[in-house]
Amino acid sequence: MEKEIDETLFKTRSARACIADGLHFYTGNFRRIFRATWLPILVFALISGIAESLLVVIYPLVVLALLLVFCLVYRFLLRPRLKFLAKVKTDFSTCMRHFGLLAVVAFGTLLICAVAWALTSVPAVILGIANIEAQKGILFGDPWGMPDYIKWLTMAVFALASFLQAYIYLAFFFPMRYAQGAAVASEDERRKALNTIQKAS
Repeated sequence: MEKEIDETLFKTRSARACIADGLHFYTGNFRRIFRATWLPILVFALISGIAESLLVVIYPLVVLALLLVFCLVYRFLLRPRLKFLAKVKTDFSTCMRHFGLLAVVAFGTLLICAVAWALTSVPAVILGIANIEAQKGILFGDPWGMPDYIKWLTMAVFALASFLQAYIYLAFFFPMRYAQGAAVASEDERRKALNTIQKAS
């Protein structure tokens, strides 16, 4: 298994191939990934749903805070469960030498993830706007025009959206790992070529 992962990861690829292969690996192994990550992501989703429903007025700040929370969850809870993500280690010079590849893969993957994120956000955004408008009405002296269960519905919708979006965030890391693996493979080939030239001279 380890050898198979090494052969899969450490291979020279184009940016397009990194994105395609990374997302294909993620979707092809999603059942195993889900089994390994559902509990920490569920905890994240519940915290996210409560926070977003309570602080819907300052939603952009909440999103940034929750992205930070997700990064911490990924680093300390998800990454140890997904050895594939921790397999590649690149130094700063390697990253800089292959910055173009990494940047293109990151941008392309972000575009794909952004579309999926936007689709899963629609119900939460609609409910968020409805809550904000209702709160604006209260400030101007209007009665609260929302049903009593709206708070629980908002919390549930935000939690579900956060649960789905956590897997969208997670999908971003796989093409990036393929890109890092491609960078490491390219560096190894470059070093071997330099050694061959030095020995020949």
